[in-house]
Amino acid sequence: MEQPAITLLKNVNLNQDDYTIKVRIVRLWSRAAFNDSRKVYCYDMILMDEEGTKIQAFVLAKTAREYEHLLKEKQCLFIRNPSLGENRQKVKYVHISTKINLNTNAIVSVCDEPVGTEWGFDFSPFSSIVQDPTDDNKSFKSPIDVIGFVVKSFPYDLKEDTKDGKQEKKLKFMLQDLEGKQIYVTLWDAYAEQILDFERDNQDEKNVVVIVQFGKYRFWGGFLYVSNLYTVTRVLINAEIDDILTFKRRFLSNITPETSSTFSGLSASRIKDPTEEYLSDFEFSTIGSLNQISEKKFVIIVGTIKSFASEDSWFYNACRNCNRAVTTKTISKEKQDGSDGFEDIVVLECKDDGCNSKTVYSVPRIRVPIRVQDCTGIVTLTLFEREVVRVLKVNATHLLDKNLDLANEGNFPQELNALLNRKFAFKISIGSFNITKKSDGYSISKLTDNQTVIGELDKIFDVIQPVDEERVNAVSSDIHAAVEVPVNDSVSRSKADDTPVSNFNKDMFKTPDEDVNGTSIRVLENDLKRNLDSIYDDDVMSSQSSTKPRKAGTEVVIDECVTAGLLIPKVEK
Repeated sequence: MEQPAITLLKNVNLNQDDYTIKVRIVRLWSRAAFNDSRKVYCYDMILMDEEGTKIQAFVLAKTAREYEHLLKEKQCLFIRNPSLGENRQKVKYVHISTKINLNTNAIVSVCDEPVGTEWGFDFSPFSSIVQDPTDDNKSFKSPIDVIGFVVKSFPYDLKEDTKDGKQEKKLKFMLQDLEGKQIYVTLWDAYAEQILDFERDNQDEKNVVVIVQFGKYRFWGGFLYVSNLYTVTRVLINAEIDDILTFKRRFLSNITPETSSTFSGLSASRIKDPTEEYLSDFEFSTIGSLNQISEKKFVIIVGTIKSFASEDSWFYNACRNCNRAVTTKTISKEKQDGSDGFEDIVVLECKDDGCNSKTVYSVPRIRVPIRVQDCTGIVTLTLFEREVVRVLKVNATHLLDKNLDLANEGNFPQELNALLNRKFAFKISIGSFNITKKSDGYSISKLTDNQTVIGELDKIFDVIQPVDEERVNAVSSDIHAAVEVPVNDSVSRSKADDTPVSNFNKDMFKTPDEDVNGTSIRVLENDLKRNLDSIYDDDVMSSQSSTKPRKAGTEVVIDECVTAGLLIPKVEK
């Protein structure tokens, strides 16, 4: 079949309806439905033709059902009869001011030949964007693709959100191009984590090349700053792609022994390793003691994720501007076709009044309620997307794309099950609601499964919950004689592995008629057996809270915990 004539993106005519473009999907992301966050409302894309010209595009999910499987990054397509509309976004991702709409008239098919370059980079030399330092333009401009050698990195900042108890991570470093020009790059949250994770795994690497694609830039204080857009930006670090390998070879060939010492790379930054971050300037707590905290603060706990607190809620629609949850409301507007009357339309509303002064856009974000347990109790925590991305390397958009049917049915994607039965150190926020209502439901600011951190925190747990040195007495049937049987508490972590029975090995070889302190061996054995049976039967009570008062009477040894009084289990309502 003969292919139709191809129209380049730069030649797209607003007055022409019947034309065909040949493009590659350079970037793809989805937006959730306004009234059901489990459904995809539309797909947003950045398309590129064979000349490297880019344009934004979108298609409603219900319109794309026939070719939805073709919508993936790097896919090359023929698109016939697309419609052009205005691009009214304040921050634009490409230079063209129009936006393609793949409406019901558009025909989409596979293009088997490559279109343009694989990644679609369009690098800007730093000299082309560095202006007069006195020109401080506080508004961001976009887009921009930059590639540079990391010559300096700065300590990252953590900004804690007092409303939601979350933290924003900010990382700044300096890039240098082949001409020796330097610019500052600031990355936030998941993009900052991407750099930090690379640095932790490659601490001795000095020759670090970073690509920031689809960034935004502005001048501040006489310096040029490049930053990431929230979802569209792509960051590549020392990737095995031709652009990075070529740049690295050319840059290193220009470095002399005299100048090489001035390039310190990422390792020059004062980046805290997990041990330092969790073990310095913090407050540790057990789960059972959380409801005793009477002031707003961040604390560290150690526990195992045992289950999900809800089986039908794992993500929400977030405001693209402030990341808070959005809701929908119905308003009446005059009909757009010019006819008389009004029509009801559904719009998004953010919890932040400042965002509602302009059009609110939403993106799906992970928010998973989990049940975390230590030996003093169990608590509900909320795990947000930033930490899920860092641990599992998946985000809400990725999970929705792969598990759309499951999401529509209200089921969890299988990828999240990888969190279950894993032990972490959690930094959580104690808010005013938790204090006044004595309620659990804490937000996780950060987590780690670093074994060194968890091991050190376990030692601190032993200090907070010391081993009970009282002994369990094995009382014989002879009221005139008693032998004390020492029982090692499991949290003492001592090197002694003797059980209570092994303490009697030296006596077990005596004749049955021989007495020990006036008590027969047979009587000791029977009484010891009764004591051990009592301990093992009561061991199932290990999930009781350490915050409740002990009952007088029998004491039991709780698994992996301290000696505690026997408590009646609390029935969950």
